[in-house]
Order: sequence, then C-alpha cells, then structure tokens
Amino acid sequence: MSIRLSRLAKGMLVVAVMVLMSERGWAIRQGLGPSKNEWGLKYDVAVADADGDKLTVVFALADEGRLKPFYSVDLVAFSKPDSGGSRTYDFNEPIKLKPGDDGKRVGQGQIPKKFLERAQIRIITLTVDGKRQPSGGAFYDIPIAKYLNKAPVAASSAAASR
Repeated sequence: MSIRLSRLAKGMLVVAVMVLMSERGWAIRQGLGPSKNEWGLKYDVAVADADGDKLTVVFALADEGRLKPFYSVDLVAFSKPDSGGSRTYDFNEPIKLKPGDDGKRVGQGQIPKKFLERAQIRIITLTVDGKRQPSGGAFYDIPIAKYLNKAPVAASSAAASR
C-alpha cells in the first residue's frame, strides 16, 4: 500500500512539524528584576563548606509569592560572557524541594568552590501574578555568595535525610 501526498501537502506537513518542534526550543525566559518585596518570596539560604573543594547550598522556601507555581529551582553558575556577550552553564544542578519539619520546603545541592562568585539559585516560573508568561516563562536569580558560612537552616538535615 502506498500513500501519496501532493507537494503542497508535503510542504505544509514539514512547516507544521518545524513550527511545533521549535515552539519549545524558542522558550526565551525573561529575567525578573528586583522588587520591593522580592516578588513575595519567603526563603532562606545557607552556604557552608563541604568535603574537598565543594560548597553545600541549602535552600528553604516558606512561600512562592507572586511566582507560584515554580517550574524549577536550580543551582547554577554561568561562564563569563564571550566576545558576543553570550554565556553557557559552567554548572547546573536541580534542587529538589521536600517538606521540612517546620512547614517549609527544603532542598540542597553542592557546587564547586571555584564557582562561588558566579553561583546563584535560579527559580523558573511559567506564571507571574497568576498570569502565564507569553515568552515561555520568567526567572529570578538569588546570588549565593553573600550567604557563605551563614548558619544552616534548621530543617535542612531533616529534608536531606528523606
């Protein structure tokens, strides 16, 4: 059995496939700048030395604020910009949030010390203030260098053991 398609039908099929596939590839997320209340987020971050050349980053989330629901929470470090201004990931690890003892959601990750100055927690959301973002989402970055040697979050050990 042979299926024959006209040139026009083949062309339309190719265009449809390209559009559907590229829609996800073109998801350019917009960075959210500072706000008076950090977009309503309520969180705590602790960064401490780990074994060897690593740092442990503990992220405790009490409220997702105006960015709920989160699409992902990642521990990232970007390369220095190249001559064209573009950057790549030097480090990227998801932070899985689990319920803590005090009602907060807690997660942690480890990052090499050499990335401390460029490391940040990147929160990606598809909605802001309950409205879907047409650009494919938005992100909010929390630099972690200022949290180095801050006392660990109380619920971190309970969430890490689960």
